[in-house]
Amino acid sequence: MAEHCPTIGGLSENGFNPEFDLKQLVLNPSNSMHVWGWLVSGFLVLVTITIASHTINEHLHHYCTPDIQRHKVRVVAYPAAYAILAWLSYLKYDYETVILFFARLFESFAVYNLYMCLQSYLQPYRTINEGKKEAIATKVLGVYTFRLKSKWGLHFRVITDILVLQFPIWNIISALISIFAQIKGIYCDGQFSPKGAYIYLASLQFISLSIILMALFTYLSVYNNEWKDGNIRAHGMFWCVKGPIMVIFYFGDILLAILGYFKVIKDKPATTTSGTYWPAAAIKNGYYVLIICICMAVVAMLMQIYFGLDAKEYQTEEPDYSYFDAVSDGFLAYIPQFIKNVFMCGGDTVVLAKKRIKLRKNRRLSDDERNLLAANKDLENNPSIHEYLSQPLPALQNNKYDQDTRQYQHNFNALPLEPLGGNNTTSTAEEKETTSQHQLDNLAIISPQVPAMQSRTLNRNDEINLESLNQSTHFVPHELERK
Repeated sequence: MAEHCPTIGGLSENGFNPEFDLKQLVLNPSNSMHVWGWLVSGFLVLVTITIASHTINEHLHHYCTPDIQRHKVRVVAYPAAYAILAWLSYLKYDYETVILFFARLFESFAVYNLYMCLQSYLQPYRTINEGKKEAIATKVLGVYTFRLKSKWGLHFRVITDILVLQFPIWNIISALISIFAQIKGIYCDGQFSPKGAYIYLASLQFISLSIILMALFTYLSVYNNEWKDGNIRAHGMFWCVKGPIMVIFYFGDILLAILGYFKVIKDKPATTTSGTYWPAAAIKNGYYVLIICICMAVVAMLMQIYFGLDAKEYQTEEPDYSYFDAVSDGFLAYIPQFIKNVFMCGGDTVVLAKKRIKLRKNRRLSDDERNLLAANKDLENNPSIHEYLSQPLPALQNNKYDQDTRQYQHNFNALPLEPLGGNNTTSTAEEKETTSQHQLDNLAIISPQVPAMQSRTLNRNDEINLESLNQSTHFVPHELERK
């Protein structure tokens, strides 16, 4: 298969639009394999439509639990819609990219509704366990152990919402990019050329698919007890939706692209003058459509089992919703509900972010309080100057309250006053410490010694002691200075 990238732009691809002449099945059956493939895929589409219509019709006649059944009928419509669009791309190969864009839309909506259906089943358990922190450790696929502090908390639910919703949102964006690149001629379907958009979109699709698979496997494992308790067929529902997506991507997109790249799928020239020359890309698309139609027919049968009516819904004779009300709630109200729930996921993300900021702030305040308490203990065990300064003045410690005058009698003689002169000379530091020791017993620490205060100034009638004058430099009489 010759590779050309970029290609001629436009929605029509290579201008190839084969004819499906049914007469060739009789005249030249060995050279009409594309006609056989078209007929087989068409038959599988009819089988898929018939089974899906029966399952949807049962739900609409017994529409008793709208919160759950609205998601079920949307998921059940997915294989039929996807198979029809794939068959049309077989018939109109030149518009394959545009037609499969709508198929990708149905695929994205099916994944979203699968997750919302499981959330609706789980809602009663969330209501019962609201505010409860239940830690869990579970082994996912028997490979790795997942530990969660609280499976009913907002954190796990919001993270799971983001990891799941990224797939349908990216699928829609990827399909729009594919159409735009096809118009510009730089899509290069099935080619691993760095000049084309296909290789980059396929790589991102692989990453997105791996993320949602990891998220859903973990989600199913965490709430495994709830699925068993409520007889909810969660694992079967999961494989009905994710199974065909995996098969189509890994076998239809990746494997067929590899086979075409290594020339396993080759061009097929016309064997007759009136025959059609089939390029390898068109043949690859035929195989791709057959894989889709076979897969969707099998899935439609499985959905009859796993997405069918529950026992209580089947036994209810008079549902609250009429048939047309059920159709309106199940299909017509879908797009507004999808947009609303996507925005609600964003709102929950903001709530979670604010909650995390508040928790970090409270944790930081708690650390500060612990540090303050530790500092207070250190002050109690190791007295310091701070404790001394916090005590009242010594002169005010022995205040007394006079009941007669109703006033405080301040004791300003808390510290002794030493007289001047003669035997009243200033004492040494050791004598001061001895006389004031009993005054400092009430203090938490031993403070530096306060110098003795003079009771009054020197009077001319006082006798002058020369010894005290020689020892003190605080006061020198003028008459001695003159001498």
